[in-house]
Order: sequence, then structure tokens, then C-alpha cells
Amino acid sequence: MRSKGIFFISVYLLSLHFTAIKAQEDNTSLQTDIYGYIEISPFFDSRQVVTARQGLVLLYPMNEDLDPGGSDLNGVSGLNFPVINSRMGINFGGPAILGADASARFEVDFLGTRGDLFGMLRLRHAFITLEWEKTSIIAGQTWHPMFVPQCFPNTVSFAGGVPFHALNRAPQIRFTYNDGGLSLSAIALTHSDFPSLGPLGPSGSYLSNSGIPETLLQVLYTNGPVLVGGTAGYQLLRPRTFTGEGYRTDEKMAGIEANIFTTLSLSPATVKIQANYGQNNSHLVMMGGYGETVPLNAEEGIYGYTGIHALSAWTDIETTGSPVKAGLFAGYSRNLGSDEAITGEVWARASDIAHMYRISPRVLYTPGQVAFGAELVYDIAAYGEPDTRFRFTETNNVTNIRALISMKYSF
Repeated sequence: MRSKGIFFISVYLLSLHFTAIKAQEDNTSLQTDIYGYIEISPFFDSRQVVTARQGLVLLYPMNEDLDPGGSDLNGVSGLNFPVINSRMGINFGGPAILGADASARFEVDFLGTRGDLFGMLRLRHAFITLEWEKTSIIAGQTWHPMFVPQCFPNTVSFAGGVPFHALNRAPQIRFTYNDGGLSLSAIALTHSDFPSLGPLGPSGSYLSNSGIPETLLQVLYTNGPVLVGGTAGYQLLRPRTFTGEGYRTDEKMAGIEANIFTTLSLSPATVKIQANYGQNNSHLVMMGGYGETVPLNAEEGIYGYTGIHALSAWTDIETTGSPVKAGLFAGYSRNLGSDEAITGEVWARASDIAHMYRISPRVLYTPGQVAFGAELVYDIAAYGEPDTRFRFTETNNVTNIRALISMKYSF
């Protein structure tokens, strides 16, 4: 009851705030633009699946779990009619500041920050932009650089191709230099709703305790209908500040992340292609993570760390017609294992999967404010027992088929 009360009070106060801003619009130089959508996305899964937020964020099918009679306990279908991905936001634009065009964005949805908090308001975006002729600064929470707004799958399913494509928003400071079609960005960020896994579960403290922000560089080049680019980043985690035996430990987990991508905006269709690599992709809601190596000091319980590398690639093709569009998403992820043997605890996503892939055709019909969509998601995950370096010799394919429809009213 308490969570429902907070939810309705939050929505009411937020609506009053937006109304007040709109009423003052004509009396100030501040420009505002309210936007958002309401969506319902009924879906049916042929078996139990690993998901988040009432099943909206589909990851992969659960492994087989056989009872004494040989029946699969996870071979049970499921369905849901979620609406919590509905969202609302407001764009602000005002007079120039320090010679720069100034703007801001504030956006929320109702997915909550954890699985048990769905239905609660969640901050998606809250950032300020200062834009000069060739340079710009973004400060606040918005897309992680591994999520490229110009190149992500336009699936009917929520979360755009996860776990083959990155999903993360983070508090950051981003500096960008633009010269013609070339854009160069340097970003420093911390973790909030999308942290790495670790001894305490998902937590931003691992990055915070390292004393160094996650840092990334990104380059984009646009020439007419062609966009190409790449991102490279470095992340340093301190999973523990003290051991189970009560001794201080300064050991850290260092990892790199990178992607390359292209978007081709052609007349009959838009084609997007991307490849991703990481030594600890858990904060990106992708395959991978890290674990403890052999003890560096067994008496004090001090371990080193090594990452579980992962590679993914995907393509998304969508026709450019209107009001009907057809699309196809295809993605593949592979566990590349670790550089060192992992003998202690492991914190990773899909650590018992050697590889997985997805094929997902869709159709979209948008006659006006209301959009209708239908999608079929075919997932296969190859489960197995990894060795200490997370290599697989034998695997068993597990399949799920999700049938999804959606109806969305945008404003």
C-alpha cells in the first residue's frame, strides 16, 4: 500500500509541476516541450525466461531443470500485459548562457530501479546541454556511450535488442567537438541504475571505491546517408575494500569495452550493424562479468580478479515506408572466457552460456498518434558447464519463442 501511495503522489506532483511550467511559458523566455507515450505490450513466452521488470526486458531462455521423472520444470509458458514502460518527459530551452545555446531534459518512466520496485517512478534522463558552434558539454544522466542513439535496434520489444545490444544510462560529463561530419567525444561517468555485479549484488560502490570514473572516447562520422563510428572505454572496479577475514584489500578489476557501428539510411530501408566487446559487460546488461582468481594471500582472504570476456554482434533492417514498416533484428553473443583461472566467486551474467542468438521479425503500423506493433522473438541459448577459465566443451541448446504485440499512444 505504501508503494502505491508514493507512486500516485509522485505522478500527481509531477503533473502539477509540468502544468505550472506550461502556464508560465508565455511570460518567460523559457521554452518547454512535454512528450511521452502510453503503451501496453502483451506477450507470450513458450517457456520460462530470464527477464527484468515484469518480463519487459527479455534476456534469454532459462536452462532446463529436470525433475526425477525427466520433465523440464522450466518448460512452462508464461504471459503478461505490462504498461510500466509508459513514460513522460520535458525538454527545456532558454536564452544563451556563456555564448552557448542552453537546454535540458528531464524524463521518467515507471519501471523502478529494481525488479521489486516496478510501478515506481524511475529517473531516465536528467541532463543539461551547453552547445557552442563546434563544441558542446552534456552534464547529467543520459545514455552510456556504448548505447548509440544513432545506431540501436528499433524493435517492438522493450530495451532494443538487449542482451546483444548495450542498455545503460549513467551520470556523466561529456565533452564533444564537432567539425563538419566528424564528432569526437570524451566522457567520464559513474554508475547509478545500471551498475556492475559484485559481492554486494548490483552496486555503484565498486566503481566509486576505485576512485576513478569510467572513461570513454567516441568518434562518429556522418556523410549523407552513412554514419560510422566507434567507442572505447576503460573501467576500474574495487569489488571489496576488506575481505571476509577482516583484512583490507586494494585489489581491483580493470576492464576495457569497445564497439564499432554503422547506420545506412537508404531509400528502401535503414540498415544498422554493430559489434561489441567487453571484459566485464555486466553493467551494460550483456553477457560477461568477472571473478576471483587464485588467492594472493590465502590467510587474509585476498584474491585477484579477472574478467570474463564477451563478444556480440547484431544487425537491424527496417523499411522506410509509411504508415507500415517491416523490420528484422538478428543478434549473436559469445562467451570468450577469462585470461586466468577463476577459483573463487563469480559475478557475471549468462556465465553458464557458451553462446546465444536471436532472430526477430516485426511489423509496425503507425496511422497517427497511435502505433501498433507485432513481433516474434526466437531465442536460442547454448547452456553448458564451463571450466575454470569459462570455456565450454559440451552444450545443450534451449529455445524460447516470444510472441508480442503492442499499442502505443505518443504525445
